[in-house]
Amino acid sequence: MNQILIIEDDPAIVIGLKALLKSENYDVTNSADGNEGLSEALRSKPDLILLDINLPSLNGFDICRMLRENKFFNPIIMLTSHSDQIDKVVGLEIGADDYITKPFENRELLARVRAHLRRYKKTDITSDDRVTPKEKYRRKLLSIMFTDIQDYSKVMNKNEDHELKILEIHNRMLTERIKNGKGKIIEITGDAFLVSFESALDAVNCAVEIQKLLKEYNKTKNNIDRIKIRIGIHLGDVTEFEGMLKGDVINIAARIQQKAKAGSVYISEAVYSAIKNKTSLKIKNTGKYYLKNIQEPMELFSISILN
Repeated sequence: MNQILIIEDDPAIVIGLKALLKSENYDVTNSADGNEGLSEALRSKPDLILLDINLPSLNGFDICRMLRENKFFNPIIMLTSHSDQIDKVVGLEIGADDYITKPFENRELLARVRAHLRRYKKTDITSDDRVTPKEKYRRKLLSIMFTDIQDYSKVMNKNEDHELKILEIHNRMLTERIKNGKGKIIEITGDAFLVSFESALDAVNCAVEIQKLLKEYNKTKNNIDRIKIRIGIHLGDVTEFEGMLKGDVINIAARIQQKAKAGSVYISEAVYSAIKNKTSLKIKNTGKYYLKNIQEPMELFSISILN
């Protein structure tokens, strides 16, 4: 019998989920507190976790990250009211296997639970070359760049056809520049690019070249045809599994991007420390910021984009 742990602080949702899952013969336990849920997950090692984001003492993003760092490889499904695109990307890239928003449909939730349990059971069997899922995980130090078009969703609602044409141009320009800048595109979600670099300097130089390219492009365009993006870069350890990158570095890069101004590049202190003696770019300390779902404030730096 598969064991499922629900980490959720809404009693009504917990009651409904437990009844639903037990009717399908799952062994179900629950915790309403973040720290307690993390401890229970590490102790009992459930076959699957349903994880809320907003929790007392410790949020779901931190729980997911800590579980993966502690070599918990079983499926994690984030079940939350957060529907922002960036929250979904961050949730998945930080280590979650799936993301379901509330309110949810019971049949869909059960289908996803079954699918993830089947997938993990299948990959958990040792293959001919004796490689298990745990051995497929690799940790590495990478620079992560996150880009996003300013106010894209708002404009999309006004003129979808026009914005899709702008998005096509945007994607083509960024893809070419990233390829030339030694970056690896991990994911393109709508108007957002998630990119990794082996070198912090390569990441920064690529970001600057992208903003220069768009700045030149915008000179000949009307306001509605201009493409203005924000870029955030962070440096740190990530986990690679089956070609995907997961880790808090991605979360932080996405949040840095949200603080950046349109047409600018913002970097973390870790990136600044890695490049400060290797570049002639003008870099300004913009102060400390509290980033969403990050407990401690972070010092951010902006890079001047010159013609």
